[in-house]
Amino acid sequence: MAAGQVSVSDPTLLAELRRYGKFDPTGCYQCGSCTISCDLVDDVVSFPRRSIRYVLLGLREPLRQSLEPWICHDCGDCSIVCPRQAEPRISMITVRRFLSAQYDWTGIAAKLLQSTAWYIGSLLCVAIVTVLLILGYHLWYVAMPFRTFATTPYPLEHMFPIITYYTLTVMLVPLLLLFSRVFRIWHLTMASEGREKAPISLYIVEAWVYIYQSLTDSMMRKCPERSRWLGHWLLALGTFTMLTIKVCGLRWFQTDHIYPLYHPQRWVGYLASAFVLYGIGSILLGRLRARKEIYKETHFQDLVFPALLLLTVLSGLAAHIFRYSGLELSCHFAYALHIIFATPMLVIEMSFGKWSHMVYRPLALYFLAVREKAMQHAHARQAVPHAI
Repeated sequence: MAAGQVSVSDPTLLAELRRYGKFDPTGCYQCGSCTISCDLVDDVVSFPRRSIRYVLLGLREPLRQSLEPWICHDCGDCSIVCPRQAEPRISMITVRRFLSAQYDWTGIAAKLLQSTAWYIGSLLCVAIVTVLLILGYHLWYVAMPFRTFATTPYPLEHMFPIITYYTLTVMLVPLLLLFSRVFRIWHLTMASEGREKAPISLYIVEAWVYIYQSLTDSMMRKCPERSRWLGHWLLALGTFTMLTIKVCGLRWFQTDHIYPLYHPQRWVGYLASAFVLYGIGSILLGRLRARKEIYKETHFQDLVFPALLLLTVLSGLAAHIFRYSGLELSCHFAYALHIIFATPMLVIEMSFGKWSHMVYRPLALYFLAVREKAMQHAHARQAVPHAI
């Protein structure tokens, strides 16, 4: 809470938060074991105890203004050491889901994050629309008879011009929607009433923090289980590489031209796919090897993104293998599945789901760095004696 700021207790906050997931720290007696056990806590950042306390006291605005929940990397150590089995790890996940809804100006995220039916329904609706677009393109736009569409092998080059615009749309619109929340997050966390405003110069000077954290996710390396960092980093690197390819090099990457094995076009795709598969595999294996009680409350929606990403990569690899093997009809259907899996992942997950964390986490660290520098400058000014 900012200095001098008074927050009114809201008794409805706890009930509202529970609509986003499990939050039941009734056994918590604020011993602080969870905070002490976390290697990411420092003099400025303190969690999960502070965030949990905000909820229990009904302090809605301090919770909405808090950046600390995004520093948590879900290692589960706090739940291991909790003497009351209050599951602070689960509570932090729920808080992040709540905050994601607060940032979304459309109100869609709140519906999807509170309701599994809304969430699954939205994914299915986008998938069905994608299927209808594929059928409409072949049967109406190209005027291809259904029998020909279903049984006759064709190269994919006839659809590349229009699929280029489709790909850019389903990637850039969700990405722009995601980044459109940056101002709202800034207004909530950095420009709230009672908080000292940081000068623009500090945002410019500290901008490297956002870039560095986005590229390295170095905070996770402080966690005791350092192997988690490599899997998450490779997953992010592979996903970012695929996004870059689709946005900047789609015409070069998406072609019926058969490249030799040594061509960089093939190896960029292979490496990106390998990074994603390794990242997903390491995360799943890590959870299987960890103590079961840590992850026993894994939220269903948290598993959908890696599942969709895995299906997208595997279907893309299948289309690639079929194309290079001369199996044009199989390639066509595999490519259709690739689009059907990828579109809901991009439209729903990037905009409103787990994928949005790739923006929120480095943004939180960036804003915290600006806050810390602003506080240092303010203390330095107060320390300078007034001229007589």
